[in-house]
Amino acid sequence: MNKNIQKIQSMLAGEKKTQVGAEPKTIQQRKEGEIWTEASLANPKGAEWTKKNGKRVQITKMPGRGFDTCNDCEKLILKQRDQDTYNRMQRCFVCQIDFENKLKTQNKWKEWVMELEKSRWESIESEVITIMKEMKEQSEKQFDPTIAYAIGNEEQRKNRDRIKKETA
Repeated sequence: MNKNIQKIQSMLAGEKKTQVGAEPKTIQQRKEGEIWTEASLANPKGAEWTKKNGKRVQITKMPGRGFDTCNDCEKLILKQRDQDTYNRMQRCFVCQIDFENKLKTQNKWKEWVMELEKSRWESIESEVITIMKEMKEQSEKQFDPTIAYAIGNEEQRKNRDRIKKETA
């Protein structure tokens, strides 16, 4: 008799195959939202885990950071050049080049650059105004006129002494 037929007949008869050295992945079934600690070779102290949406998720102290995507083509921003461009323009490098070329063909590129520069200088101006206000408020709190008078009087005395030495 063929070995496959024998195996099928033994399965139908209810005989179970004996397997040595293997155990199921999850010994303990976890409930949704349950939190537990599990040690591993990488982390012998143990990592905290929870069950969310039927999946095991590690609890970390670092916030999860998603990847940025280009607003035009929705490509993931992975390369440094794309990230630099995305930080300024919310597009990947290639889409930004396409955008600028499109503006150049429509003769609108110079106006767009002027508008960018104008908004950049307006933000710089508002930042300088804020810093100046803070410095003025801080100097008003820290200014002591008696110290200023004392310093001025000392300078006058030094100048008088210097003039007396030069004329004598």
